[in-house]
Amino acid sequence: MPSRYFCAAERCYSDTLKKGKYGYMEDVRFFPFPTKKKNPRARKKWLDLLRRKDYEPSRKHRVCSLHFVDGEPTTENPYPTLFAYNDFKSDKNSRQSTRCQQQRITDPQSTGGAITDSDTITDFSSYDTHVAITITQLFLDPQPSDHNYSFCEKGKEKSHIDHDCQTDITMEDMDNLFATKSKLQNPDSLLRELFVNKVTRDDRTVKQYTGAPSKPLLNGLFDILNSSSPNIKYWSGQGSTSTEEYQRNPDMKKSGPQRKLSRYEEFILTLVRLRLAIFTFFLADIFGVSESRVSQTVITWVNLMYQVFGPMIRYPSAQDVKKFMPKSFKLTFPNTRCIIDCTEFFIHKPRSPTAQSQTFSSYKQHNTFKALIGISPTGAIIFVSKLWGGNTSDRYITKESGFLDLIQPGDEIMADRGFLIRDLLLERHAKLIIPPFTQKCATGKGKRLSANDVIKTRNIARLRIHVERAIERIKNFHILSDTMPLNLKPIANQMLTVCAFLCNLQGPLVKK
Repeated sequence: MPSRYFCAAERCYSDTLKKGKYGYMEDVRFFPFPTKKKNPRARKKWLDLLRRKDYEPSRKHRVCSLHFVDGEPTTENPYPTLFAYNDFKSDKNSRQSTRCQQQRITDPQSTGGAITDSDTITDFSSYDTHVAITITQLFLDPQPSDHNYSFCEKGKEKSHIDHDCQTDITMEDMDNLFATKSKLQNPDSLLRELFVNKVTRDDRTVKQYTGAPSKPLLNGLFDILNSSSPNIKYWSGQGSTSTEEYQRNPDMKKSGPQRKLSRYEEFILTLVRLRLAIFTFFLADIFGVSESRVSQTVITWVNLMYQVFGPMIRYPSAQDVKKFMPKSFKLTFPNTRCIIDCTEFFIHKPRSPTAQSQTFSSYKQHNTFKALIGISPTGAIIFVSKLWGGNTSDRYITKESGFLDLIQPGDEIMADRGFLIRDLLLERHAKLIIPPFTQKCATGKGKRLSANDVIKTRNIARLRIHVERAIERIKNFHILSDTMPLNLKPIANQMLTVCAFLCNLQGPLVKK
């Protein structure tokens, strides 16, 4: 049986037994150290270049051909000069590269093969394939106990791995190394993957970045969207709404180049945009795509979520409302069906004078969009109107939004004093609950509330505050609370509905 030889260089795992298993080892040769008697100076030079303190090679130790510039000792290059400490560069540049190298690969004995914060990742493109694999083995495997560098005995030299305790690396490990190497060579893909992993790390980060209450719920929403539309046609302008052949045939794939982002990454991008209102150029840098691609993705997915989740915001029946009526309502206003209020969202000032006058809110002193929000006594959002200009009155929005079509005889609708819709509700045999107005004093000047009116006002205010809390939840999606760009106007209604649906996934505002 031929003798087994190991390479004596640090972080090199060349082994004669690996020649029959790995293709890259076929051309690797092993060269013995110069002897003390015949060539002591060359031997000392070899040992100095290895940079192993107090090291004396054994009979099984050699230096493999990967460390020689010419692949073997030659007259021009008789010494091994390609090592990990000089980034596998020739001896002429090794000193300069060593001085410039501020960080190095850590000792696998002390870190378990992991890269610390002070380490850098070397560009593998300039190295031989096997050399790159050898370096990568030190830090890419998350389970060092499966590899040779965690099996060395106590008392062995810590700066070097004893080859007698080496074990073979599986082909699955090699595949993982090549996959990770490709990620390291693609910074856009790596940054995108790290960001998505950060967003979906746990329930807390999921809620902060996306607005979904938990990670399982986030994944469930994606599964619903993914199954509801196997073939998505992405928005690319006004003329892109027609149905294509690949959308009608589930087995047919879309023509053209493959998209950079996966569906899940596009889903996360859209939710982060809604939740945090991050600029499109910043999202484009994180996900490694263009700004136009970010806008296209957000428009497409917002419309998809609106189509799938919009119908889930339903106006409940009177029986369901009474079944889950909180105690605070039962004691004072047991027939309350819905609590309504209007809210406004700031927008950039339009160029058109007509649009400026239609969207200018005298209450906010700003150009705004306005919407009617209705909640059940438990705090769930059960009605969201489309957006109107900030100059529109609450009465007009209530009348034209379709809310009155949901009213049934005997319902009680709670609102603020500004909702002058009592006559509209009386036509449907419903009742309006608003705080009483002040009345002229019987004696003296001025207006005031009676004692009973003060108590009623307090009771109504204590319950009506829940609609303000629901609106606050909606505005926690900063795409709505920040000043909205006018280029988002075409999907503003869809964004409002999607954000309202995501708010309903959170816990109830009013405890039973």
